[in-house]
Amino acid sequence: MIKKGVISLILAALLVFGVATTAGADPGKNGAHGKKWKFKEPRTVKVNVQLVDINSHWAEKSIRSMASWGMISGYPDFSFKPNTPVSKYEALMMIARASGYEADTNLSWNDSLEAMIDYAVDEGILTKDESEDLTGRQPAKRYEVAVWAVRAMGLEEDDDKLIFNDINEIPAYARCYVASMYRYQYMVGYPGKVFAPNKPVTRAELASIIYRILEVGPVDDDDSDDDSKEVVKISRLVPADGSDNVAIDIDKLTAKFNVEIEAVDTLDDVKEGIEIESEDGEIVDIEEVSIDGTYLKIELDEELEEDTTYKVTIEDDIIKAEDSDEVFEGLSGSQWEFTTGDEEEKVEIENLDPENGEDDVDWEDTNVLRATFNCDIESDSLVDAVVVYNKDEAKEVEIDMVEIDGDELVITLEEDLDRSDTYEVTIKDGYLESEESGEEFEGLDGEDWSFTTRE
Repeated sequence: MIKKGVISLILAALLVFGVATTAGADPGKNGAHGKKWKFKEPRTVKVNVQLVDINSHWAEKSIRSMASWGMISGYPDFSFKPNTPVSKYEALMMIARASGYEADTNLSWNDSLEAMIDYAVDEGILTKDESEDLTGRQPAKRYEVAVWAVRAMGLEEDDDKLIFNDINEIPAYARCYVASMYRYQYMVGYPGKVFAPNKPVTRAELASIIYRILEVGPVDDDDSDDDSKEVVKISRLVPADGSDNVAIDIDKLTAKFNVEIEAVDTLDDVKEGIEIESEDGEIVDIEEVSIDGTYLKIELDEELEEDTTYKVTIEDDIIKAEDSDEVFEGLSGSQWEFTTGDEEEKVEIENLDPENGEDDVDWEDTNVLRATFNCDIESDSLVDAVVVYNKDEAKEVEIDMVEIDGDELVITLEEDLDRSDTYEVTIKDGYLESEESGEEFEGLDGEDWSFTTRE
């Protein structure tokens, strides 16, 4: 049963992803394994949707195409909010609708969402147990979208070994689904061979994934694009677009790209092509601009004003891919906007489970450790970010998986703990940061998270 508290979320999902039936038409293309996919192939332009905040966005083509097919729509103010994470309810709604589900507009919000979940279970997109345990209001993670999309397509699971360095962060059951999405280039990784399975999926990313499935079809292994052939796009911004409590003394803004980049001409031209403007029209002085691999770093020459909104614009034709010379199409101010707070919010741990200093921990029933932070956190890679050490045995404990769930860092151990032993947990500096402001977590020493199991 869907709780009343999710009504507003359902409304948001249906506004963003539409309630009209899919335009178009016949069952989709044949899958890579010769079977009919459940996904439909839109062919007829149905509507012309005006969206004001996706101009020059890397996913603009995908979003506009999906909107023209009647599969997604914007908010009443004509915004789409492309960089906002989608909830699990929203992601499932879009995947279900792409696979043939048609919402009954006569149903109430609750009944409409329940009908979609029932459809997802009937079609094998969700298992019955998954539907009952679904935390639908939480952001959808990349590996979850991979699982649901593969099931919805009826695509065979791929047993090939994944090349990603963060494979241990992908739940074991989901790896074959991720491999399938990667093999056919419906979902790709990030520079450094990272898939980032626990990263929340944005509205733009989900629209792009579904667009690739519906319009592009599978990409054969021999023809799959590498980084040099990809469109040059920004994969991450710090502070994130939409952040609302950025420290006024922030001295650097960072844009991470999907490929290694360089200046088309000179760094001075790049600096001249970047503008940071306040809501009052004041231009922020930039001290220096530098490029380091996939990172564009913008160092500020002055402190920002309190409680002020800033927009960052990057002109087109000033940055290009280092290998392919593909030119970056630029970034509008509506795509990188943030607001300062009145003081810096430090990323801190609010709760540890087991607690630091606890001396009677159940060794048979403690194979998951949790650190809860004062904000939602994220990481480019959690590989080697955590060490669990048995002081009595003088050895490290094997870790099965480290993942992020909103404001929680969840550490799953491979085996139960030993009795009457003392353990220390270290979270290394430089791996975690605030999802909103980009403020880095300074790490946690083992002596600050220590506990002992009972006899």
